Amino acid sequence: MDRAEFFETLAGADDPLAFRPEHEPRLARLRRRLGDLRGKRVFEPGCGAGPLTARLAEWVGAGGHVLALDACPGMVARCERTVAAHAHVRTIRGKAEEAELEAGGWDLILCFRLYPHLDAPATFLRRCADGLAPAGELVIANLEGSRELNAFHADRAGVRDDVMPAGSELARHLRATGWQVAEVVDEPEEFFLRARRA
Repeated sequence: MDRAEFFETLAGADDPLAFRPEHEPRLARLRRRLGDLRGKRVFEPGCGAGPLTARLAEWVGAGGHVLALDACPGMVARCERTVAAHAHVRTIRGKAEEAELEAGGWDLILCFRLYPHLDAPATFLRRCADGLAPAGELVIANLEGSRELNAFHADRAGVRDDVMPAGSELARHLRATGWQVAEVVDEPEEFFLRARRA
């Protein structure tokens, strides 16, 4: 099984990638870290079935805009249904590395549960740099640390080779390629990295 098959199979499950009760404190912490998103333009590559997309729709409010993208057709279909009531959310299918982003058009690019699944992270990061508004931010986040996420992936065909770099390692890479890293947390129940264009 490859990655595409893994996620397409997962998309057919009941509530794929749904948040569990124990995730709620971590999601509340993520929201606090993101700050006030009202009226913001948010690009969410790797949206999956849309559990976070639905929350982003609420966090940005009707005056904001969310673009949710996923490479898996089944996940895009699930996300569309999840956010159907939110006119300010658009879902599209495509690979994150190939996303055509309006130059300077995004206040936040939020990579939630996405980063270890990129085929070409350097290409993706260049697109992010071009797509962010001058004061925009790139956030890479998971509800678990890199070690815990990698252990979870290790037992699953299709994603066992998708390795999440440690926060310190990813921060070094970003700085070396011209990003300003403002914050990095890599703990058992949280991965959060915030960066801006240099």
